[in-house]
Amino acid sequence: MEKSPRKILVAEDEAYNMLYIEEVLAGMDVEILCANTGKQALEITEKNPDIKVILMDVKMPEMDGFHAALAIHKKFPNIPIVAQTAYALENEIEQYESAFNEYLTKPIYKDKLRQVIKKYITE
Repeated sequence: MEKSPRKILVAEDEAYNMLYIEEVLAGMDVEILCANTGKQALEITEKNPDIKVILMDVKMPEMDGFHAALAIHKKFPNIPIVAQTAYALENEIEQYESAFNEYLTKPIYKDKLRQVIKKYITE
């Protein structure tokens, strides 16, 4: 039986950032699901509870990444969520701990992104 790729949800409203993340994760045997808003991220997660990890932009329209992560964790506490943010001040990092398993600061470096994703998709 052929192993299916592991699902990753990338919630990012900037098209360039989404393309960059898709390019970095190419060849990692993952299926990338894309969301442009926090609300869409929640809806996609509800339809795909087998997601291995969510990469969530903090600043997004409709519902920000922080509130989307809280809502997702309420329904799916075992899905790890990694924040991606340009805003990484000490007080914000402490706030994020309640919603995110860890965070990546922008600009996101290729090696760091791959390392974090591998951590969550390795079974």
